Amino acid sequence: MAIVTQLAIIAVGVMALAMLLRRLGRRVGRRSDSPFEAALAPGKESMPVFDEFESIRRTVDGARYSAFDVHFMLRPLLRELAASRLRVERGIELDGQPGPASNVLGSEAFALLREGRPAPLNYRRPAMSVQEIEGIVKVLESI
Repeated sequence: MAIVTQLAIIAVGVMALAMLLRRLGRRVGRRSDSPFEAALAPGKESMPVFDEFESIRRTVDGARYSAFDVHFMLRPLLRELAASRLRVERGIELDGQPGPASNVLGSEAFALLREGRPAPLNYRRPAMSVQEIEGIVKVLESI
């Protein structure tokens, strides 16, 4: 009976050691023997630029179909961009100097980006066309 107990303890120890080695192997990573094997290994790198682009694309797509997405998703993104470009390129504060900001942005862009713009009453109505979004982005690019 003592031998069976000792064998069970050894078996549990071996299994624990195997699990520990497997975890350690995942953390350390496997060394490839050649550049060819390294090229065949699946990549785990994330592409943050692509992820950010995809996020912006989804935001623009949503803004085409929902006033909610325009107000709460696209507008903050464009406001941040406008505020930064106005401050750096023209020395104008978007919220602090609404007159000069409106002159630079134009009435359509400023109406969307101004501070205190009320949220739409009907969130489900279509809000902006691609051409409207493109027009505002062009204005921001021209600053």
